Amino acid sequence: MKTHVFIVNDDTFPIHLKYLFAGTGAKDKDTDISLLADIKRVRPGDFVIFYIEATTKVKGGFYGIFKIANQSPLVFHTPGQQGYEPNLNKKLIYRTLIEPYEVYSEGVPEWEALDKLPLYATDIQWSLIYRKLKGKRGCTPLLPWEADRLINLIRNKNAGKPIVTANTTEQFTGSFDWDKTSRKIITTQNQNPQNYIYPITFNFKVLEEICKLQKRKRAYEILLQLYFTENIGFNNMLDPIVGNNVIWFGNEVACGVGMQKIDILTICQNGSRKEYRIIELKDEPIQPEVVDQIEYYVNWASQDSGRHLDGAFSWNIQPVIVAPPHNPRNWKDVVNAFKNYNRKKFSLPIMYFEFKIQCDTNTYSINFTRVDYEI
Repeated sequence: MKTHVFIVNDDTFPIHLKYLFAGTGAKDKDTDISLLADIKRVRPGDFVIFYIEATTKVKGGFYGIFKIANQSPLVFHTPGQQGYEPNLNKKLIYRTLIEPYEVYSEGVPEWEALDKLPLYATDIQWSLIYRKLKGKRGCTPLLPWEADRLINLIRNKNAGKPIVTANTTEQFTGSFDWDKTSRKIITTQNQNPQNYIYPITFNFKVLEEICKLQKRKRAYEILLQLYFTENIGFNNMLDPIVGNNVIWFGNEVACGVGMQKIDILTICQNGSRKEYRIIELKDEPIQPEVVDQIEYYVNWASQDSGRHLDGAFSWNIQPVIVAPPHNPRNWKDVVNAFKNYNRKKFSLPIMYFEFKIQCDTNTYSINFTRVDYEI
């Protein structure tokens, strides 16, 4: 179960509420692979919280709680003028349908969630602060403990009294709306719910697109990230990489006020023990310098250093590197870099996988192989 924060504004929020969908867009663009990789992270039952970004005239805040509906396709594409439907002043090209889960009228002000300092630094909403510092992304993943804190803030703001819950949805015959004056979510009992009647289609083939870029010798790392976000939990071929029994995963996980981002982070539950997998994706043959990235991410995460991942220690942080076949000319240097890192025992030893993509005009497939670099 994950929690995603979607950015809205005063004009789009009422439409999200009436038609029960969440979406992302990038100005006038019809495609944006980074945003698609983000929203492809959603799964049925995941929680959704809306964030109204503060301006000089509008008070920002967090509102919810909704959940991702069980739908097919889970994410759909609305290019061209479809991106402005229904009556939007902002183009939203990737969308997903939502349902009420535990909807509260009042939101948590932005200053209270982000600027008001808690007792402990580890209770700060770092994912939201980092994402805000780095610029807008329409769909932000919250780490489990961050989601719990934000949801509890919303509950406490409303004295634990939702206006609609999942248990009462069948009896709820009205719809949701946004009161700009009181800045509250309201229900309209005398108005029938607005069904989402617009096209719900998706026809993007990520491996085919990677093949096109490979032939042109162009970068495709973000497409590789998209492959992971849309397949984790659906394709068990990825389990050796992402781990077994993944209970949470995120992409582009910001780790610091610089430009560092973890490509894929997964949290796995193995009995009473959690495992944290930091996964670095490459679209070029591996270089020895990759261990510098890994060491930074591990130090940021570990309770022995940066303390950003709750319960992460040297014995349950698993670094994973995924890359195309290595270059034999620098393989010895890569192996030495891996071994030097492992000797420091900051984490479990690095796991290294290589992939090959079958680019056939009829079928496209990808195969991952773990490489035992100790031999």
